[in-house]
Amino acid sequence: MKPGLRKLARSWLPPAVIGLTRTMRTRYGYFGDYDMWAQAVAVSRGYATSAIYERTLQAARAVRDGQALWERDSVTFNEPCVQWPLLTCLLQAARSRQGRLSVLDVGGAFGSTWWQHRAWLEGIELHWRIVEQAHLVAAGRAEFANDVLEFHETIDAACQKQLPDVLLLSSVLPYVEDPHFLLADLAHRGFRHVIIDRTGFVDRDRDRLTLQRVSPTIYDASYPCWFFSRTGLLKHFSQDYQLTGEWPGFDLANIQANFRGLFLTRRSGNERGTDRAGR
Repeated sequence: MKPGLRKLARSWLPPAVIGLTRTMRTRYGYFGDYDMWAQAVAVSRGYATSAIYERTLQAARAVRDGQALWERDSVTFNEPCVQWPLLTCLLQAARSRQGRLSVLDVGGAFGSTWWQHRAWLEGIELHWRIVEQAHLVAAGRAEFANDVLEFHETIDAACQKQLPDVLLLSSVLPYVEDPHFLLADLAHRGFRHVIIDRTGFVDRDRDRLTLQRVSPTIYDASYPCWFFSRTGLLKHFSQDYQLTGEWPGFDLANIQANFRGLFLTRRSGNERGTDRAGR
């Protein structure tokens, strides 16, 4: 990461997170350049463990119950922190819809992004739909569903009644076995806006598949993680969308890569509207 971007990222991060990233540069971080997902899986511990699930659930409960202000990746924080580029995109999308906003948050856990920014989203007619693994959906519906949050097991189910205005892909594409298959599907559904955040990019014409080793201070795990060719990722949206915003991410990498956020808006005349019939 360039010095200027590193300094900017530090200005967004709480001190505890900065300490974790310093540790990550040594034993933990991103390693290897694998040809196939199965190769990376073979040398990983995985992330579908009960310990990770329980820690994530406990962190979300702490935020819900007012014992913490927000959480990320099962780590709780008691100081307010806003991802201003992401929040700006959400507010801009709401403005274009006269103060109404519906979000499809793929891989959104128990609503981490909404919980972190809910104070700044007050006054908006907001619906936040999360697509997650079945066991997270079950817990989400039982403990976290409310007038804003909904939980679904599939994208089709989340879009069945109405196509959301905003597609949010925050730190999810790197952990999908076939992210380009997913992107090809999502790009043709007709969302007005797409936000891709906390996603790593490499400066080359092909993606890089790594093994991510997580510091035990968060949880003891390792799993495959993609870094994308920016050109290759944006190609999925080149026909119907224009890139209207981009920003440096706060995540850090120990390899020649950087994390970025992207805001894409569907071109005028290509909108399908908000219902499944495209009206």
